[in-house]
Amino acid sequence: MFRLLGLKTIFSMALACLTLVANSVTAAPLSNTTVSWTAFASTWAPTNIQVLESPFTFADGASGKIVSIAYFSTGGTTAGKWVYAYQVIFNSGAGKIHGIYISPAGSTTTVGVTPNFSFKVSKPSGAGEFPQFLSNGVTTVSGDYTDSELVWVFQAPGILAGQNSVVFGYVSDFHPTVASADLSKVNGSSSLPTPLPLVLVASPEPSGFLLLSFGLLGFVGLRRRFK
Repeated sequence: MFRLLGLKTIFSMALACLTLVANSVTAAPLSNTTVSWTAFASTWAPTNIQVLESPFTFADGASGKIVSIAYFSTGGTTAGKWVYAYQVIFNSGAGKIHGIYISPAGSTTTVGVTPNFSFKVSKPSGAGEFPQFLSNGVTTVSGDYTDSELVWVFQAPGILAGQNSVVFGYVSDFHPTVASADLSKVNGSSSLPTPLPLVLVASPEPSGFLLLSFGLLGFVGLRRRFK
């Protein structure tokens, strides 16, 4: 009876861990906090800066690029975290871009810290940091994530040809990898750009739940060996 109780306890613990992981990917908003350019470019003390510029072209010829940057922060409120920043630049063509959808590598549990932290910042004219980003731009209205993607929506009427977005992004515990991004565009061609542009995103480390599961299974095996 005591052996059975022990096994029940072990599997109850495993089930509780599985439930915790499942609940952690429930859809939730990012904070979408406005920060100063100084905080983003200096106070957060960027190191190990990685940059990716990826072009996009819609079926109707509308084109531009997405600039993404990832860096490890060693100062300020983001110290010890990775900062992921994006800017959508719409160079030419018809229509307007009103949203961007990014699929993180693995799961959106890679996004944010506690609380989940996203930001938006306008680069001042003449600022020399991160020269790949353009000054000013259309601001983001909201930042949210679901179980499968990160979503940012731009202020109406959206990003028009010859315009760009402000710099926006999020903070994560996880290091960067590359994934695709979708752009939501109205008027002209509403299809997705082909091929999809690439961006830097957070990449999850091995799940603590899996490690715990292997440990519990090993413990069960050990009990069986010595019973």
